[in-house]
Amino acid sequence: MLSGLDELEEKARRLQELIKQERDLASAEANKRDELNAAFKRLITEYKQLKNRRDDLIKTLRDVRAKKDVVFKELQQLHEKLKGRETEVAAIDKIDKQVQRLEAALQKAEWEYQTRSMSTLAAKNLEKEIEELEAKLEAAKKKQEVYKETLELKRQYDEKLNEFRRLKDQFRNTVSELDEVRSRAASLLAEAKKVKAEADECHQRYIQHANEVIKYQAELNAVRLQVREDRREMRQRSQFEQRARVNKVLVEKAAKAKEKLDKGEKLNFEELQALLLADELGGQQDSPKKLGE
Repeated sequence: MLSGLDELEEKARRLQELIKQERDLASAEANKRDELNAAFKRLITEYKQLKNRRDDLIKTLRDVRAKKDVVFKELQQLHEKLKGRETEVAAIDKIDKQVQRLEAALQKAEWEYQTRSMSTLAAKNLEKEIEELEAKLEAAKKKQEVYKETLELKRQYDEKLNEFRRLKDQFRNTVSELDEVRSRAASLLAEAKKVKAEADECHQRYIQHANEVIKYQAELNAVRLQVREDRREMRQRSQFEQRARVNKVLVEKAAKAKEKLDKGEKLNFEELQALLLADELGGQQDSPKKLGE
């Protein structure tokens, strides 16, 4: 069976174990909380970057839409100017090819006229052919000149049409990227909120374990104080009991010495010393009475 002091010391040992256990749990929760907070900061940083990218994409969309609208109006205007000139547009390639054929035929005829030996009749026929080719080429070039304005309008129209298509593709690609960025940003924000909630829960558990440490530490301090007090009382009791035993032996020796003295017997040094100490002890015990009187 344990004594009161042993029970207190055992309680102190259990409290120390509980304090270590709670400190370890608090430390684990603090480490996990710090890791989660670091992850939360990384997620928020990435989310802010995506948010900035989203804002840039929205601005790009507005700019592209505005440019696309301007180009579309210009395209409509060119389309209006080309109305009624469809046959000219369709005939442009034919005229160009006709000019090319006539230039080639004329060049060939002139080369033959200058380099081949031929009769007078053949020469006259070739001259006539050259004149006819020159007349046809001049007429074709005049017709080609007339169609130049239409050709320039068609070139401008095709250029604007290609620009409009590029802007349309850019707008579509930007919208697609914006959707991806928004989806990723929403996912990151949801994940960040979840991580923050877990970090807050860890912090609450950390506080609970820290409070347990404080509570157990207070109990341990109280137990240690009680242990010191009990040990002090035990030492005092032990000293008192030891003095009582010494005094008892002294009194017994003094009584024997007094008997011998009463009988007229001679006392040895130890007996004489015991008698003197007993008288001195008796005087100390009487002094409180004298002070009281």
